[in-house]
Amino acid sequence: MEYLDMLAKLGIGNAHPGGFAATLKQLEHYPLPMNSRILEVGCGTGRTSCYLAAQGHDVTGIDIRSDMISKAIRRANEENVSAVFLEGDACSLPFESYSFDVILVESVSIFVDTAKALTEYYRVLRTGGKVYDREMVQIKPMPKEIYDDIALFFQIGTLWNYQDWSQLVNKAAFKDVQIEGPFLFPKISEDLLEHPDHHQHIDAGSFYDTALWEVTNKYNSIMERYHEYMGSIHFMGTK
Repeated sequence: MEYLDMLAKLGIGNAHPGGFAATLKQLEHYPLPMNSRILEVGCGTGRTSCYLAAQGHDVTGIDIRSDMISKAIRRANEENVSAVFLEGDACSLPFESYSFDVILVESVSIFVDTAKALTEYYRVLRTGGKVYDREMVQIKPMPKEIYDDIALFFQIGTLWNYQDWSQLVNKAAFKDVQIEGPFLFPKISEDLLEHPDHHQHIDAGSFYDTALWEVTNKYNSIMERYHEYMGSIHFMGTK
């Protein structure tokens, strides 16, 4: 079992850096135009997508995992909001060019071919549209054994640093690029207490799945032991 399997089985909707609190803070600081057509790439269980749909936006969420999409659809039904959820790949978005006003991404680009994903975000944005992406970042150089431990656990090819992210975003041709951070990871427990997820659905039998809890414990260990090396950035760009 891997990290993303754990998230899917537990139905976690705030796994991105900063949790749901960071999402709310971002939307407060960078309010989206009314009735925006929004694509959330890597929507997971749909928590952010459903929140935006409740604000009156036209929202489409896409995720490569069918189990995540099923839980996102269930969430939308329970919250009585209208949002479209589709299975698909961030590196090959199944949409025509110039389709969306906003691309929203929360810790997805680092898990895929980052350069290709950024190119796809740019392609499906309309002219003048904006991308908002929150991602993991290497805050300072780390010993190879720590780097390998992190990369293997999260199944990522490269743990980009601030300069890497800046080059990647600018190479994708976005204008008016802003990069905020890096920020240290806050404690997940704080986000759960402040913003409990009332529509989190955990797979039956998960509490008795030893492999699941081994991954969970490994995650907690990595976040505790390596917190000084890892953090997040939030970047924005305009097409």
